[in-house]
Amino acid sequence: MQLADIYAQFAQCKMWEERYRLLIKFSRQLPQLDAETLAALPEISGCESRLWFHFTLEPRQVQAYSDARLMQGLLWIITLALQEKSAQALTEFDLRALFDDLHITHHLTHTRLNGLAQIEKRVREVARQNNTGEFIQK
Repeated sequence: MQLADIYAQFAQCKMWEERYRLLIKFSRQLPQLDAETLAALPEISGCESRLWFHFTLEPRQVQAYSDARLMQGLLWIITLALQEKSAQALTEFDLRALFDDLHITHHLTHTRLNGLAQIEKRVREVARQNNTGEFIQK
């Protein structure tokens, strides 16, 4: 599946409940992580759910997990977006715009949005590090 497919499916949703069910469906697409892998991933702070996220640009790899199915659905969409965007585009990665386009953002709590903002920040840092050759601490 590609991000364009996600947009097409969300375009058919008329109500939040339909979007929510679609996110829960997508949550099943996120790979399950074993306890050892999860323990090695950095945990994202500031989200009401427990959230782990790691991203590398070269090689392109996303490892993400949440204890909340809604967040897992969002993480799966993020994973698709990260796989499709160029390194340069990721320096200005805008998760809020992505989820605004899918008509999801205004249904998310402040703390969930905070967790997503932390992911966005990390992605931009990794992309900038790649483009400048600088090392940026997380």
